[in-house]
Amino acid sequence: MRDFCIICRIPEGCAAGDAVIRRKSDDLCSLHRRLECGIPKRRAVYFSGDTLWNTSVIAADRKKGGRALANYKWHSRAAAAVLACLMTAAALPLSTAFAANAPSTDTAQTTAVSAEETGTDTGGDLSYEEQETYSDYYDTYRDEPRPEAEILLSGADFQKADCTGYETGSYSDRNGESRENVLVWNSAEGSFSYTLNVPETGLYCVQASYCPIVSNTAEISVSLAIDGEVPYDTASRLKLNKVYQNQSEIKTDDSGNQVRPIQEQTELWQTCWIGDSDGLFNDPVFFYLEKGTHEITLSSQKAYFALESLRFAQPDEVPTYAEYTDSVNAAVSKEDTPSGVVRIEGENAVLKSDSVLYPTYDNSTSAISPSDPKHMVYNTIGSGNWEKALQTITWKVDANALPGDGWYKLGVKARQEEMRGFYSNRRIYIDGTVPSQEFDQVKFYYDTDFRMTTVQNGDGEDVYVYLTAGEEHTITMEVIPGEIGDSMRQLDAIVLDLNTYYRKIVMITGPEPDKYTDYYVHEKIPELVDEFQRISGELKEIQGHIESLANSKGSEAASLEQMTVILDKCVDDPLKIPNYLSQIKDYITSLSSWMRDYRDQPLEVDYLELASPDKDFPSIKAGFWSSLSYSFQRFTASWDESYNSLSSTTGDDAIEVWVSLGRDQAQVVKDLVESEFQQQYNVPISINLVVGGVVEATLADKGPDVALFLGGEFPVNLAARGLLADVSKMDGYDEMTKLYQENAMVPYQYEGGTYGLPLTRSWAMMFYRKDVLSELGFTQAPQTWEDLIDTLPALQRNYMSAGLVLPAVAADANQATISAATESGLTFASLLLQRGENYYNAAQTETTFNTNAAIDAFEMWTDFYTKYDFDQQYDAFSRFRTGEYPIVVSDYCTFFNQLAVAAPEIDGLWGFAPIPGTLREDGTISHAVNSNNTGAVIFNKVDKKTNGLENAWTFLKWFCSTDVQVEYGTQIEGLLGQMGRYATANTEALTQLAWSTDEANTILGAMDELEEIPIIPASYSVTRNVMNAFRDVVNNNENPRDTLMSYNRDINEEITRKRENLGLDT
Repeated sequence: MRDFCIICRIPEGCAAGDAVIRRKSDDLCSLHRRLECGIPKRRAVYFSGDTLWNTSVIAADRKKGGRALANYKWHSRAAAAVLACLMTAAALPLSTAFAANAPSTDTAQTTAVSAEETGTDTGGDLSYEEQETYSDYYDTYRDEPRPEAEILLSGADFQKADCTGYETGSYSDRNGESRENVLVWNSAEGSFSYTLNVPETGLYCVQASYCPIVSNTAEISVSLAIDGEVPYDTASRLKLNKVYQNQSEIKTDDSGNQVRPIQEQTELWQTCWIGDSDGLFNDPVFFYLEKGTHEITLSSQKAYFALESLRFAQPDEVPTYAEYTDSVNAAVSKEDTPSGVVRIEGENAVLKSDSVLYPTYDNSTSAISPSDPKHMVYNTIGSGNWEKALQTITWKVDANALPGDGWYKLGVKARQEEMRGFYSNRRIYIDGTVPSQEFDQVKFYYDTDFRMTTVQNGDGEDVYVYLTAGEEHTITMEVIPGEIGDSMRQLDAIVLDLNTYYRKIVMITGPEPDKYTDYYVHEKIPELVDEFQRISGELKEIQGHIESLANSKGSEAASLEQMTVILDKCVDDPLKIPNYLSQIKDYITSLSSWMRDYRDQPLEVDYLELASPDKDFPSIKAGFWSSLSYSFQRFTASWDESYNSLSSTTGDDAIEVWVSLGRDQAQVVKDLVESEFQQQYNVPISINLVVGGVVEATLADKGPDVALFLGGEFPVNLAARGLLADVSKMDGYDEMTKLYQENAMVPYQYEGGTYGLPLTRSWAMMFYRKDVLSELGFTQAPQTWEDLIDTLPALQRNYMSAGLVLPAVAADANQATISAATESGLTFASLLLQRGENYYNAAQTETTFNTNAAIDAFEMWTDFYTKYDFDQQYDAFSRFRTGEYPIVVSDYCTFFNQLAVAAPEIDGLWGFAPIPGTLREDGTISHAVNSNNTGAVIFNKVDKKTNGLENAWTFLKWFCSTDVQVEYGTQIEGLLGQMGRYATANTEALTQLAWSTDEANTILGAMDELEEIPIIPASYSVTRNVMNAFRDVVNNNENPRDTLMSYNRDINEEITRKRENLGLDT
């Protein structure tokens, strides 16, 4: 057996691009022996992918807070040049599709060549800008002077513009308030440059005066560059809050249940200091500017706002309570304030910064205001969604609400039940300003029940604000991180360091070290022990700070304590570091999870109260008899409650529509029907929420007339039983098909008929980490499957891999809505479609699996799991987030939104593109893939009703139209946030949803390549046998060709049997 290099894992004598085999010995290849012998020990190098790192420089860098590394880039360049010379006899692990061809002496430069320069960029560009974190930037410049000078830039006074949709002049908001000399940035993309004359060197914060413009984007995000460079990462994604409001008052449906109002954007002038959207700093972010003239460039892909001005200045200091009371020109003293208590219900908030800040409910007790034991009542706000930094909610105090001018204390009945042992923080503004320091940070402590929190000083005494009667006032609460933010930013750096050293150790030992081998990792990574000792000390300090905040020791900081214990063991006995590797990884994961949970600031509000000094806030608890009565009424009400019907529309001719989704989605359908459809058409529609059981109910003659969002194989299986209407025979069908990509109807076609219209359509795309692939020397994400294979040596040398779609076969076929063999992204299906074949012949009487194309596709599919050791099951999100899987094939809509919402720390470091393709004979690349679908179908039973079929078809055409699909998708995202983004099948509607222009173009480009696999009555047999064939090859080492042929005979026999049972030609 040959020796394997402990660093690069390549067998001695093999080329770098050869297939990777797991390391079996503790040796170095000739390349790394030369490197280690040729460089002095005190300046040892560390090999990471295609990059050489000077370990002494890294150690110094960590001690200097992470800034030294940028000053030592020449080390890595010089080391890369040495490596290039040494590897002239070895093949690079990059195909020409990934790296520019260049002489070996220029290897150091090839890794930096842009995708455009290679001439092969058809997607998957890896270009990105590595930026300093704001935390490091803050530590560098925090002690610089803060000049009192103010610099005002008017929005319209830009020097350069690179934007197609903008105007300058005046702009008015919804209230008619007009501002002059405004830049109206009425598009998603573009950039504007301004000249900034700085009179004095120092730190400046930025105050923006702007008006959000109603658009399909859910947020405003801009990048601010100074003299062409973005100074730190947060400056590339500065957030300006949108303004949302309830589209209507909270209404009651026909069953007496309240209906959650849709959140709609509105336009109001806003003035705010630009803050840290990452939730680490309470104060606005700052920029270091030297005296002189600078160019300030604003750029965005999510703009749509009118900019009046940017003001570079210092925020006003929040006054003390004494200073505040002295500054108020009060006509009434505390003692003379009229007596009274004013309540503002939480759900009646007038303005919100995010679409997910909609009214919520807790109907479990009569202590919640208001409450109803028999019906759904929306009585709180913020539950589960009001937790991200800079999110705001505003309530209005009506002009006639206060009993008179005077001093009032503020109480908030709220619940924070997620951060055990900690408190959630809010900054409170009264009429747009923070009255005193007590309002700058109000703490809401952990409790499983609601509690009244009042604004008090350090001595526990209530503080008051002066309010005048006869005019409206506003109370705004803003999410801030509080004291835990400083600990979180330190932990961010620590977790980054731990991940770095974990990867270094793994590259020497592998993920499963041999417990009988001494790897001497502390010698190969000389700074390792010192760094572990430093990190352990910092973690102990942070643990002490967190325990002081929680006022207790124990579970609140258990993750930190576990990590310090294992690090101390590594320091005490460095030879045993590999033995603790799995524990280090687990504790890093645990620490990251703890940080994610405790970085958020959750809060649910029942109501706010303003009370005069002589009044106490009323009790928030329900009495015993009240609670008993409420519980009894809830119990009895459950006997008669209908959990399915959302409409009271009845009658023999009413079209009964079943919605196979959640209650929120069904409610939106109902609202659209009542507000739009029934206003245009005299057709009675009854909306019902029913998930599952469609086939059984229909066979029992209890089914619907129309079903929405029916997916998988159900439409064809119902059509085969003669239960569905053929919509291709309906008037206007050809016009409807123009709304979709050309193959969208295939999953609804059966024996010459079409039995539904598509509603949603999602498919697999390739997601890739720009930063990781760039570090490994690639300049472009894989374009073909061969390109993907070419990346594997570089990935697997570093114990990374790629993730493909491998659906699980449902244990109960009745619970599976999508056949595993036809799920979008299944590698076998994609490979077959890209070779110009489909699953079946034209008559759908047998498969094409006996063709050379199918055999080649099946062999390549199984090779990924046999030759290249791909995982059959893995956590795609977690591994992509950590960089262990820098390439993942996954559903475009679900995975994109998951990354955007739950992985903000890698924002800008990833992209997505069509799945790897297959090179055709004409030189083009096919990226064909099939999709997952849900659709709308009409049941034949509707024809028994007066004009039933015609009315049902009218409803389907209306609901599938572009305008209604856009409105439905917009309202769903308004309710559920980005995770609820609608994957519409309507191509025109897709471009009008909240995707940026680039994102929409990428999605539409992939949509153009969609090829659908027909659904046949025997699809279940295809799934069972294809997946069984796969497992026989992968798990039992069977021959791919023979195995596929054997199972194919079973498939064709079942297809024939099924067709004979249905009376079809065979």
